[in-house]
Amino acid sequence: MELDGSWHDLVAALDDWTAASALSDRTIDVALPSDDGPGRRLMVVLTPDEWEDMTDVMWGSFEAAVEEVKQTLREMGADDAFAVYSQYRLVPSVSPTVGEEGGWAAPSGPGEWVASDSEGRS
Repeated sequence: MELDGSWHDLVAALDDWTAASALSDRTIDVALPSDDGPGRRLMVVLTPDEWEDMTDVMWGSFEAAVEEVKQTLREMGADDAFAVYSQYRLVPSVSPTVGEEGGWAAPSGPGEWVASDSEGRS
């Protein structure tokens, strides 16, 4: 099968890795691989446009973005049932949203952008 990197190709790649299916145009049901076959079920909350951002902007290729999704799913905590898109990547969450209800909230407090050269100097 020729993959062009679309959201549907992500579903197919995850299904090749384990058992996965699209439940809607923004939700993918994934059974994590285990020694006994498909195991714990998780939901990936990610639209086709968000997937395009991950493949084009963040990771630069379909293959790298799929590997990042798999890595995120492998590292999900015991209470996490969702991998939710947030700022060009998926983050573990206890709910289908990121923020106060679950997942990683944006850091609070002061902060600043700093540019550094190749030797790490600001």
